[in-house]
Amino acid sequence: MKQLIFFSFSIFLLIACNNSENQIIEQSIEQAVDTTANEQIKAFKEINDLLKNDINNTALYLKRARLYQKYSAVPKAIQDVDRAIGIDSLIPEFYLLKAELLKSQDRLKESKEVLDKCMFVDNKNVQARIELGWLALIAKDYKQALDYADAALKRNIYASEAYFLKGMVFIEKKDTALAISSFKTAVEQENDYYDAYIQLGILHIYKEGNLSEGYFKNALRIKPNNLEALYNLGFYYQEAKEFDKAIATYHEILAIQEFREPYFNLGYIHQEYLSLYEEAIGFYTKAIEIEPSYVDAYYNRGLCYEKMKSKTKAKTDFQKVLNLNPTHTYAAIALERVF
Repeated sequence: MKQLIFFSFSIFLLIACNNSENQIIEQSIEQAVDTTANEQIKAFKEINDLLKNDINNTALYLKRARLYQKYSAVPKAIQDVDRAIGIDSLIPEFYLLKAELLKSQDRLKESKEVLDKCMFVDNKNVQARIELGWLALIAKDYKQALDYADAALKRNIYASEAYFLKGMVFIEKKDTALAISSFKTAVEQENDYYDAYIQLGILHIYKEGNLSEGYFKNALRIKPNNLEALYNLGFYYQEAKEFDKAIATYHEILAIQEFREPYFNLGYIHQEYLSLYEEAIGFYTKAIEIEPSYVDAYYNRGLCYEKMKSKTKAKTDFQKVLNLNPTHTYAAIALERVF
């Protein structure tokens, strides 16, 4: 299964506030239920106490905005950034954070408008040009995205994110050679550029040599036990037919966190390459337990049952596939075959 997994973890914070201009906002946080909630309350209280005595301190509003951002309270974060801008409208960092927050809410037009204001305040700002490039990439305006990246690099030839942006544009344009070149330059400028190592690993999976392994291990050097990097490494081993390493890596992932794809891939290896159908069935079953509507797992498990001459169980799985996806041609053919 050629699927790469990405994760985002978010914590939601219940916050109520009342505000008026020129007045510090007291954060009323509802009942704490665990240590994490208590830590959140403490962090906000510290900033609020400081703001009571220094109501025009833009650095504190910015700090609280980032705290809101951390706990996914984006509207509150935007409010605090706006307060900071209202006090001092000439600080580029305020506009950059607001643009980032707006982009996280898919308010892309507003995000661009804020970045344009940032450029008006500081026409030499490298990060604003890079962020405008990302917005252009989202809009699939590849020429504009590359222009922004190049403009950033004219002002700072060592801007690793600008090279990474160019690499992502070249991926969209299906120019693998230029994408690889851009990502390599990014890691030359910043040796701990995790995302660039991940992209380099992915782009080398089907190329000769074992470069993917090194790139993914570099990513793991930066973020040990990262599930995304581990999954990609396991998938590389699988495609390279280094099955012992693939199996060990998938089990390493499952020891950290269970999710359906490693179980599916373990099933696929045991089914397709090792012809160990009973073991494969066990892995597919675990994937189905995690995701009861996992069509591919039902279909492959049905094939394993068919190989083991368990036609009744095979028929049940193929029928389940068709119940979930009536247009699944292969399941329809397989069901007719087992009859």
